[in-house]
Amino acid sequence: MKQEPTRYLTRSQAHPYRPLMLAALAGALVWAAGMASAHAALPATQTQGSVEYVTGGIGLDESQSLKAAEKSYPLSLLFARKLDGKNDYTADVKVVITDAKGGTVLDATSGGPYMLVKLPPGEYKVSATLDGTEQTRKVSVKGNGSAHAGFEWNSKSTK
Repeated sequence: MKQEPTRYLTRSQAHPYRPLMLAALAGALVWAAGMASAHAALPATQTQGSVEYVTGGIGLDESQSLKAAEKSYPLSLLFARKLDGKNDYTADVKVVITDAKGGTVLDATSGGPYMLVKLPPGEYKVSATLDGTEQTRKVSVKGNGSAHAGFEWNSKSTK
């Protein structure tokens, strides 16, 4: 009786999908690393009474993280200063939010141009003060990502 020769498979024959699996794994790792870095750039959540908020936006990573997180917060605020015809983001804005009955629900200072606030649905007045100049906006919060308010102050020219 004649014996068949032993046949050995090459690595690509034994695992024809191996390159595809490695590429998919590498892609998943890159995606996970990107998500982790975006999440890591989000400033710490702060709490005042029953209101949670996050503020910041200094630097590209942090501002992109805050923009991405807007949909998870019912109210987003943006602060800018017009200087020499250009809008520059600004920080250190005193923010006071009052409810429909006039009760203060948040009294804080922004740590950057963005402030995201978790509020229950309702009508609110947002007062923002920079360099002694106050502006107010009425906002209607209906759910996550539903209310936005922007504030812009004029500054003296540096020229």
